[in-house]
Amino acid sequence: MNTENLNEVVELVVYKIKPEMNSVYVNSAIDKFRKLVMSFDGFISYEFYQGCRDSNMFMDYVRWSSVEFAEEAAKQVKILQKAPEYKEYIEAFDSLDIFNHFSHVKTWS
Repeated sequence: MNTENLNEVVELVVYKIKPEMNSVYVNSAIDKFRKLVMSFDGFISYEFYQGCRDSNMFMDYVRWSSVEFAEEAAKQVKILQKAPEYKEYIEAFDSLDIFNHFSHVKTWS
C-alpha cells in the first residue's frame, strides 16, 4: 500500500462569475490567482473547470499535501487577495457556492 499520499486533500471550490467579467476572468484574472496559490507550501496541483451548460460557473480542484497546508493557504489568500493586483479577480465573483477540503476515501474504475 502506498502511504506517501495519506494526508493529501482536495480543495473543491465551486463559484459563479459575473457574465460581464467572464472573459477577463478566464483570460487573465484566474491566472494571476493561480500563480499565487501555487506559491504556497504543500501545493500539489491546480485544475480549473468551466460549466458545460453555464459558462459563468467554475470549479477549482486544488490538491494539497495536507489539510493543514490547505487551510494555511486559504488564510493567506484571504489577506493577499485584497491587494490591488487581484482586484479583477475579486470583482468578477457573483457567488461562492462551495469551498471545502476533502480527503480521499475510495476509487473505482
